[in-house]
Order: sequence, then structure tokens, then C-alpha cells
Amino acid sequence: MQARELIFANYVRWDQNITDRTAVFLGARLEWTKLQYTGNYVQDEQDLLETITNRNRYVTVLPSITIKHQVTDDFILRAAVTTSLARPNYYALAPFVNSLPEDRNIEAGNPNLKATYSSNYDLMAENYFKNIGLVSGGIFYKRLRNFVYQYRDLSYTEDKFAIDFPDLPNPISGNNADRWTFRQARNGRAVDLYGTEIAIQRQLDFLPGKFFKGFAVYTNYTYIKSIARGITIVDGEDRTGLSLPKTAPHMFNGSVSWENQRFLARVSSNFAAAYLDGIGGTYFEDVYYDKQFFLDANAALKISPQLRIFAEATNLTNQPLRYYQGSRERMMQLEYYRARYTLGIKLDL
Repeated sequence: MQARELIFANYVRWDQNITDRTAVFLGARLEWTKLQYTGNYVQDEQDLLETITNRNRYVTVLPSITIKHQVTDDFILRAAVTTSLARPNYYALAPFVNSLPEDRNIEAGNPNLKATYSSNYDLMAENYFKNIGLVSGGIFYKRLRNFVYQYRDLSYTEDKFAIDFPDLPNPISGNNADRWTFRQARNGRAVDLYGTEIAIQRQLDFLPGKFFKGFAVYTNYTYIKSIARGITIVDGEDRTGLSLPKTAPHMFNGSVSWENQRFLARVSSNFAAAYLDGIGGTYFEDVYYDKQFFLDANAALKISPQLRIFAEATNLTNQPLRYYQGSRERMMQLEYYRARYTLGIKLDL
């Protein structure tokens, strides 16, 4: 497969102080995109049946406005209305078709994919501490048009292939034509995404005693609610109740550390709720990543200005990668990686 992308961009920005504490930032970005992708129709991963070339070009305008108000020297409010563009990746756009008759499996690129255009509305508050520390929180809403999702059909037929690829030889003809699996990236019409986020970073030097003053904490949490539209099931009707694929509704990161001039130790955690990964032709065929919780630890001891001893332990929870179809009881994939330990010496010359 071959790809050629040309992207030209221009940007204009205007900053204006309205008062001593309030400022406005206006901007707009103009992007011109030209694409040429060449892929192959391959059977059994080795037989080249046909070469396919696709070309596309489009122009996008991305305006934005941000207002910053400094309530006090340490407390800041921000409000923003912005736009952004996310292009499909190369593999999704490449006009290839790969058929495996023995496995009854077809995977295809989609050169007709459109870039995702997002309108973003954000309101954020930040409070800085006199020493090292920050508390921030915000709410946001995003409207994504032409979002990309992974489509999966477990009952792909000869007739469906003829509709999707009318100019290509049909590999399903007379070959167990009723139970093939088909995968392809596709565009949904739009998704509404609502969320909130909060972050806390603080050196606990207000605690009594020299030992306790060495502690620091960092944590952030994000909640996302999304409603996807414009995704059809096998009979052509719009599906309902779907969220944005690859978007966990709950995400949390946190760490506790202790540090002085010679020693540093940190324990970190990461949590992500289960989320939709791929959308099938029916609800039964939807696939999900299960929830995950990781716990890591690391430490470093300074022997001299040039020499350090360090130790790391990752995945102390032995968190598996778990992939399921429809509901948690229908597991598709389960992988364990165990904890990993590292001990080393770092020398700066």
C-alpha cells in the first residue's frame, strides 16, 4: 500500500486585553488537504487480484475564541469555543480488501471516510497555591460530526459484498456464503459528548514535621457521557443507546509520592471503566474492553551527584486485558501479563 498526503495550513490570531484581568483570544485556522491512497485486493494474504487507487481533497476552516478572566492572582476562569479536525488514520483510509476464504474473513479499508469535525465548548476554573500546587475543574460539551468507528458484521454475505464492492471479484460466491466476518472503519453521523474533569496537585508541606512535609499527591478524574447517532444495523435502521467507541465513561489517575534531597518513592494508579470498542451489525456483535486498574511503584536513591540506584514495579495488580462481545459473560480474549520488576543503576558522566 502507498499513501501521499499534502496538508497546507494558515493561521491567524488576535489577542486583546479587555480589562486588566480579562483577555480575549480570537483565531482561525484554514487547512487544505489533498490525499492519494493506493491499496490492493489480496486473497489468502498472498494472491494480488487488483490494485485500487483513490483520491480526495477538501478545505476546512477552524475558528476559535477563548476568554480568560483572572478573578484573583491565584484564581483563573477560562471559557472557550473551539473547533478541531481529526483525520482517519492511514490504515483505515487505504483502499485495500483482504479476504481469507479458509477463515471466512474479510477486512477492508474505506477510502470514502470523512475527517471528524468537532465543535468544542469548555468552561474551566484553576486555583494555584502559593507553594507547589494546583486545583482545577471544568465542564465540557463536544459535538463530533462524521466520527469514525470500527464496524463488524458476523453474518456477511455474497449480496452484501456485491453492494459494498461492485467492481471487485466476489470471494464469497459458493464458499460458505452465509457466515463470513467483515470488518471496516466507517463514519457515524454525529455524537454528543458531555463531561467533567477535576485535577489536584499538591505538595503537602503544610503538614507538621519534616517527614510529612515530603509527601505530595496528584489525582485527576474525568467523567464522559456520549450519545452516538447515525449508525445503522443490518436491516438499515438507526441504532440507539450507543456511546462513542473507544471512550471510557470513567477515568482516574492518582499518585502519592515522598521525596527529600536523596530519596524519591512514588505509588501510582490508573483506572478506566469498560468501554465500547467496535460496533457490530447487531447489538449482539458489539465488542468491549473490560474495566482495568493498574498499580505501579518506583523509587530512586541518590548515592552521589552522578550515581543513582532505581527500582520499578509495574502492574502489581496483574491486570488482565479482557475483551468481550455483547456482555461480560461472552469473553473473546483474555491475556495476563503479570507484574514486572526492574532494578538498575544510573550513572551520569
